[in-house]
Amino acid sequence: MHPELSEQERFPILSHAGREFLHQMRQHANAPIWNWPNGEQLNHQGLELVHKFHRELFAPRYPESLDPPNWLAQYIEHCLREVPFYRQRSRPGTQFADLPSCSRQDLAPQVWDFVPDDMPLDELITFSSSGTTGYPTRTAHHPFSAACGVPLIEYALSELHGLKLLRGPDRVAIMNLAAFPEATTTAIVVAFLEEAGCIRVNLDPTTWRSPDHRAEYINQWKAPIWLGDPIAFKAMEQIDVDHAPQAIVSSIMHLTDGYAEHLRQKYRCPVIDLYAMTEAGIIAARNKHGHRILSHDLYVEILDNNDRPCQPGERGEITLTGGRNPFLPLLRYRTGDFAALEIIEGRRILVGLEGRQPIEYPTESGKVVHSMEVIRLMRRYPIAHYTVKNITSQTYELTIRGDVERSLFEKEIYTLLGPSTLIRYE
Repeated sequence: MHPELSEQERFPILSHAGREFLHQMRQHANAPIWNWPNGEQLNHQGLELVHKFHRELFAPRYPESLDPPNWLAQYIEHCLREVPFYRQRSRPGTQFADLPSCSRQDLAPQVWDFVPDDMPLDELITFSSSGTTGYPTRTAHHPFSAACGVPLIEYALSELHGLKLLRGPDRVAIMNLAAFPEATTTAIVVAFLEEAGCIRVNLDPTTWRSPDHRAEYINQWKAPIWLGDPIAFKAMEQIDVDHAPQAIVSSIMHLTDGYAEHLRQKYRCPVIDLYAMTEAGIIAARNKHGHRILSHDLYVEILDNNDRPCQPGERGEITLTGGRNPFLPLLRYRTGDFAALEIIEGRRILVGLEGRQPIEYPTESGKVVHSMEVIRLMRRYPIAHYTVKNITSQTYELTIRGDVERSLFEKEIYTLLGPSTLIRYE
């Protein structure tokens, strides 16, 4: 077991006011049962990098182009010199168009081969990736790159609706919603937002001391930005809130046009659909034309099955190069998602992107299992790949690739999805 981080390690630059506000959020009488002792682990140098990223993000760059960016040649040189995975596959001097693509299938079994040799490891943190595409994995990150998600949310809010995030250690700026058993819950203050709060709550009633505390705690802080997925927003509709957010931000799973419009009408606020993934963070936000690519440090290609770039407007697989995570440089990384790429009104737009659908599994017992419950179970075992398919509307076939203790694994699967589950081992 690794030793648990101290509060000082989680919040190296926390002020007295920030500490007081953090205590208020955590120790409120109606607070949920916290299960994730989280913190930004961001020092002054890291915070300055976040501010620099924010300034570059908001710097004028219109019109945009589909051409390779100026930084690409130097970036490729660094990857082929310092990153073991890329170095083993391509020689120095290889042209970008000749580099083979890679994917989560490459990353999942050998995450450390993607860490550059010249990166000191003293600030390395790891994130779990859900494995919605069938390849759950842990990826290496830096506190700075993790903290850049908040500036990207603010950029999307600003560009699409002229909104800014709250700042200062006296109010909650963002409420992150989940709605399934074992979802992580935490409260932090965000250094980039001058120690404004960010809370992650699970609307599953079993994670509160009383189901009534959900509305009481949420109403206490009245966060102006709600972040979550469609399943969480549906659960939120059952909570008796006394306020409406300034904006709703959906990510992780596909948000249908119909449900987005329903949320707009119910709460009388903008609804933003983000395209994001653990490996690259927030990539794009939906506007009237499609999903607008937000970040200046990602080069986005659309590739066919043979690593050939698709023409503008031609559908293929979204492939990423760049990013701000120094522990996971991406070089022609296939996302498993498909769209076309065009310049529309001077902006890079992913057209026809369809995100991952929210998945719920009804079982023979009458229980409905959220896909994250399946994902979390899989994370506890050394599984490289898995698929879940319907046999009937309430029974399933599970295929896994990995060396697991079968009796224990099968007991957990049968408890979760039902005893009729057919398990296949590859």
